[in-house]
Amino acid sequence: MKQVPYENNLLDCNKNLQLVKNAVKKNLGVSLPFLTDIAHYMVTPHNNQTRSLVLLQSASLFDDPDDDIIDIGSTLEYLHTASALHRNIKEPEKARRHLQQVQNLWGSEAAILLGDYLLSISFQILVKVGNLDVLECVSLATQNIARGQVLEVSEPPLTATPKHWRRVTRDKIAGLFGAGAQSAAYWGKSSEATASTLFDFGMHVGMAVQLKTELAAVEDEKLFQQKLKKQDLWSPLCSLLHDCMPPNESMELSDKLLNEFDVPEMFTKLGYLFKKYEVSEKVHSEAELELREAKECLERLELDSAQLQPLTQYSMI
Repeated sequence: MKQVPYENNLLDCNKNLQLVKNAVKKNLGVSLPFLTDIAHYMVTPHNNQTRSLVLLQSASLFDDPDDDIIDIGSTLEYLHTASALHRNIKEPEKARRHLQQVQNLWGSEAAILLGDYLLSISFQILVKVGNLDVLECVSLATQNIARGQVLEVSEPPLTATPKHWRRVTRDKIAGLFGAGAQSAAYWGKSSEATASTLFDFGMHVGMAVQLKTELAAVEDEKLFQQKLKKQDLWSPLCSLLHDCMPPNESMELSDKLLNEFDVPEMFTKLGYLFKKYEVSEKVHSEAELELREAKECLERLELDSAQLQPLTQYSMI
């Protein structure tokens, strides 16, 4: 097992992230309409890089990341984007900016087909990598994403409980972080115990990343109103309704959210309530708790985990 100096690992980090982006574009190809736009969506700065970092830094515990690890990283991005394409079919006109052309010109059917195409490419790449443990790990993550998508629509999103949010987020989003870390362990021929611990580490980091991402919308008027218009499952709103407000106030607000409402008016009302009940502080604390649990996972590893320690810091995810 090769021990990579942490300073050198930091120097290589951006280079390896760029290699993943290059692999995303190369493996996707340009044989179908809109693939160029989708590739652009996956490699632009708005797309959180922590998912790839978890994979790359986990791999560096064992050896220098090679072409197989880079290709595995590209499959995680494809799976994440496939989930986003499938998620947006309920309201094609409000699709994400870089994917809007796909749905406006071809409709929801095209979004589904392109999402499925990304899934097929992912497994073609994993078969080429030839590691059955990695293939099984990512297959399970894909199954969990589908389960999370079913769970997501099983309750009205604007009035869902924090427990529901956590179940959906673990399956749909955080599971890919866990699968990346676990795949790196299998690539490094580690023990099953190490692979399982790294999966837990990645899962906790993924939960923290999503909490931080959703928290950012509280201070962004455009994103805030977009959450309401699209009726997104949103952690700050789950916390407000079920953890912060008195039951009678929560029931009254829930009734309004379950019926048609004026978005700007609701934005103003919720903005006031978020501040009154210190919702941002609560969600931030939940993210920090996830990162502490991620750090505890690293403490259980019987190897030097210095490369992964920065990913347990809120400012680094």
